Amino acid sequence: MRLTAPVEAQNSRRRGDPPVVRQPTMQLSNVLQVPQPPPPGIPNQRTAPSQLTSPVQLPQVGYGYPNTPPVMLNDASWTYQPAPPLRVFQKQDVVTIRVDEITRVMAEGNVDNRKRTLFDAIVNDWVRIINFRFIPQPMVEGEPGIAFQSQSNYRADASVESRESMTFNIAATVVDIRPNGNLVLEARKHIRINDNLWETSLTGICRAIDIGPDNVVLSKDLIDLEIKKADQGQLRDGVSRGWFQRWVDRFGPF
Repeated sequence: MRLTAPVEAQNSRRRGDPPVVRQPTMQLSNVLQVPQPPPPGIPNQRTAPSQLTSPVQLPQVGYGYPNTPPVMLNDASWTYQPAPPLRVFQKQDVVTIRVDEITRVMAEGNVDNRKRTLFDAIVNDWVRIINFRFIPQPMVEGEPGIAFQSQSNYRADASVESRESMTFNIAATVVDIRPNGNLVLEARKHIRINDNLWETSLTGICRAIDIGPDNVVLSKDLIDLEIKKADQGQLRDGVSRGWFQRWVDRFGPF
């Protein structure tokens, strides 16, 4: 609000009256005047800084600010090595498979079966047929009967423990490429030493990303893995069972 106090000195004299001096009157105005900022481009050094005026925005640079590219690892690390490009496989390419399979099976079973049977039967009445009629026949020599008793006990204890391990490397060939990019691998290996022969075959499916930079894929990453291994020769004959033992183990007559 603005307060104005104009001073008016009016000397009015009347006949016979002393001179009167009027006090200054105050006038109120309901107009609120807010100081306006100076127009842009014209500095005003007399105006004190106010909290209503925002500070000058400086250009922002660095990580986390807009219009600034992020810091990459290859720009900040001295030991950064870029990843090798993904290899594109074709049919008949060679891939090394590292087989490392360990199997352990333990099983125990106990069977205890006891059975006892008692049977006792006596014929009190008997009939005979005469002219297609049933006529009672008295038991002159006594009432016939039958009685027997059976008892059987069966008990068996079984324990099986099997451990198998297979570790070898084999080179496989890409025989097919599925529509989703999976590779179908097939490998064969034959080793003959004198009279001994070892034959190994392997088939499976793997993803292209499972093959490492050294062109090696692990057997645990193969789908539908099938490994066949056969031995022939003196070593196999020394540990193999005879035909009679195989028949006994198969049918178990005893």
